[in-house]
Amino acid sequence: MTGPAPTGFYRQWLENAVRRGVPVETITTIAADHHVTPEAFTVLDGMEEIREDEDGDGIFKSYFLMPTDVSGDDAAQAVRMTYLLNAGTDYGAGGEKTDFTPTPYGSGELQRIIDRQKANSWSYDEDVGFVHGNGGRLVTTPNGMMMGLGGNIVQDPFSQKGGTAWGDTFMVNIDDPDDAAQQLRTMVTSGHAWYSGDDGPHQGRLDLDRLLHHEERHSGQWAREGHAGYISSYLWEQITGGNETEEDAGLSDGGYH
Repeated sequence: MTGPAPTGFYRQWLENAVRRGVPVETITTIAADHHVTPEAFTVLDGMEEIREDEDGDGIFKSYFLMPTDVSGDDAAQAVRMTYLLNAGTDYGAGGEKTDFTPTPYGSGELQRIIDRQKANSWSYDEDVGFVHGNGGRLVTTPNGMMMGLGGNIVQDPFSQKGGTAWGDTFMVNIDDPDDAAQQLRTMVTSGHAWYSGDDGPHQGRLDLDRLLHHEERHSGQWAREGHAGYISSYLWEQITGGNETEEDAGLSDGGYH
């Protein structure tokens, strides 16, 4: 933490930590454990930052719209740095009722995200290119995963109901909008979940922070069970009428009740 005054996203990270009251010891531990330097944030340069401050308290969260030619490795790095940069997700903030106790921001949580990314590496190696190649767009999120929407008829089946988590990617069920990037901007800045309807996409009541927490728990399920294992267990639940997968992710957080 010594040397020239920090600049760019590295500076923004430190400022966010101060705004959110993150202890200095937490920041120094993250920097030491994960070798965080100003250069680590340069993967975000050239990506479009989309800010959300729905409650108007002046403490915003940053999402990043990834370019359509982004590599899988850069997408994974951008996801990690977005979690780091935000210094918090706002899940459960201000006494908000949630299904789970919020996980503290810190080095351990970053390591969990890294481990989950490794287990779901196909999300970055294969799906980033698949989504972009079929007309969809993706953003990084404050809780360390990807969120996307849009795409052509090939992409459409991969998002059902309110949306579907595939590994480290949550695909919102808004298919083939006029402008997928603009729809993501609109959704992010609103701070709420959005859904597809007869009259086009519309905003829902569910906080986006809660929805993303729900979907990130699905990402953890993918990581634990593996690609084939997750699909098999989910299909078995559909046959038997079980709902363990959604219950484990948080029914209220997912908007089920």
